[in-house]
Amino acid sequence: MVKLIKRLGFFAILALVIAGVSVGMTRMHILMFGNSRYYQHTKPYSTSEGQVNQKIYTKKTLKQLTTLTHGTRYTGNTGLDAVATRYTYHQAGKNISNFMGSDGVLQLYNESKLMTTPMVTDAANFWNQVAGRRVVQVVKTARVSDEVIHDGKTQAKYIGGQHYDGTGIEFFPANWISKGFTKTEDLDNREAVLIREIGHALGIPNLGGGKVGGNAAASGYITPEVMGVWETGPNVLPANQKGIKSTRMDAAALALAGISWQRPQRLASYVLSNRQIKVVYHAGHVMTTQSER
Repeated sequence: MVKLIKRLGFFAILALVIAGVSVGMTRMHILMFGNSRYYQHTKPYSTSEGQVNQKIYTKKTLKQLTTLTHGTRYTGNTGLDAVATRYTYHQAGKNISNFMGSDGVLQLYNESKLMTTPMVTDAANFWNQVAGRRVVQVVKTARVSDEVIHDGKTQAKYIGGQHYDGTGIEFFPANWISKGFTKTEDLDNREAVLIREIGHALGIPNLGGGKVGGNAAASGYITPEVMGVWETGPNVLPANQKGIKSTRMDAAALALAGISWQRPQRLASYVLSNRQIKVVYHAGHVMTTQSER
């Protein structure tokens, strides 16, 4: 019994040493090369003048896609209309960037405690199902990632997300509010934020209405689109209480983003067909259903 206790103690100490070495190496890497070399290995990418690939979709198809993303006062993004008229992928005069490498897959490594690795895996699965192919992958080391998801501290009051200054996808746990929500509601709300920020890494802008998709956020309006302002809990949209559901707008926005990548791709091809795919995340599970429109 004594030998067993000593052996368990030895392995416990060894685990702590290994963890300490790992943390120490991470800190050493940051000290030597800076955050931009650790948290964001792939630089923000956008094409020259924001021009999208013109060979993947016809102008008629682009018009159909931008009709879906145009939206209403509190949904969609009218800035994307220019993709169909001028083949430009930008808003407010600025190109919309993404963090897709030349392999056409967003490689993510997770260190966040607020957004756990199973949550990141679910978010990757969500977007892969919307895309109809693998466009996001969770990797085992930061070295091979495009971006690192991690936690940090700030004096500001926002929760954090996708950054474009070399700090990757950074969240601020101290600013997260879970009081007043059930465990499932809190999980769905965190997952919605994570899915949205990974959406930004894919190059999808806000879909909350107006020229930059920001009307919903400015007005505190809750939307069914996860790339808008999605939230569940007491006294919000009843549909959101059943989970995060992908919409045709989400799929169309991803299809447009895909032709702005270093390796342009045709994505979510079902969105303009009679066959519709809906991806749902709820309480730690991702489900996909198909139906005829």
